[in-house]
Order: sequence, then structure tokens, then C-alpha cells
Amino acid sequence: MLLSPLRRSWEAWSRWRRRRPFSGGLLMILAGIEMVLIAGLPVELMVYLGVGSVSTLLFAGMLVVLGLITWCTPNQHVITGSLAGFVALGALVLSNLGGLVIGTLLALAGGGLAFAWRPVARPPRRKRGRRGKGEASRTRRARETVPLPPFEP
Repeated sequence: MLLSPLRRSWEAWSRWRRRRPFSGGLLMILAGIEMVLIAGLPVELMVYLGVGSVSTLLFAGMLVVLGLITWCTPNQHVITGSLAGFVALGALVLSNLGGLVIGTLLALAGGGLAFAWRPVARPPRRKRGRRGKGEASRTRRARETVPLPPFEP
């Protein structure tokens, strides 16, 4: 009894994960978290220290947001992947060697995976039964297009 809902939820999770660049987004989010954890300073001290510390927060925040955008809108995978690569290279220069290089490498790998991802085709839907004559003709008529009149200002 309990196994069936768990199995359905696991299948739904697997279906959701397969239809988007999940690993690329995950690596981008992990890179952002790693950069913040390596810095490990209170926000007040980061603001006092200046550009190096504040840029760590900005780059880490951008990477986390890019990872979430990659998950939520997989059609934008090329943009988010390339932006993650640029942010990673900027973090290498401006924010404590990009989280001791580990954050930069994670972000570059995640951006590359997101950039190179290709959508998986959905399996065809099963037929739900035969249609009646009237329903098939209505569907056929709905598919026919009517040309629009020319635009006159």
C-alpha cells in the first residue's frame, strides 16, 4: 500500500529530472554554495573588506540563480550554460580564486553540461479510443486555416 505512492512519486521525479539539464544546474548551484562556504566570513566583514569579498557573494548568488533557471526553464539551457561559464571565469579572477578553484571548476563543468544538453523526445501518447464520425470531422475542420485579410491602415 505504501510502496505504490512512493513509486509514483519517484517516477514523477525521474520524469521531471530527465526532461531538463539537471546535472548542469546542480553543479552550478553547488559551485555557488561552495564559493560562499569557502569565504566563510560574516556579511558585515565582507562589506568592510571590499570588492574581493562582495564579488564572492555576487558571483555565488548568480551561479545559484543560473542553476535554478536552468532547472525551471530548460529551453534557456544555452544562455544559462554560457553565462555560468563567464561567471566562473570572472569568479576565478575576482573572488578568492573562484572558491579556491573548486567553485570555478564546478561552475565550468555545470555550464558545459547545461550548454551541451539536448531535450529528450517524449514518448508518443497512447490512443484513447476510437472517435465518432462527428468528432473526427469537427477536429478536421478545426485544423483548417482561414487566411487573414490584408492589413489596411
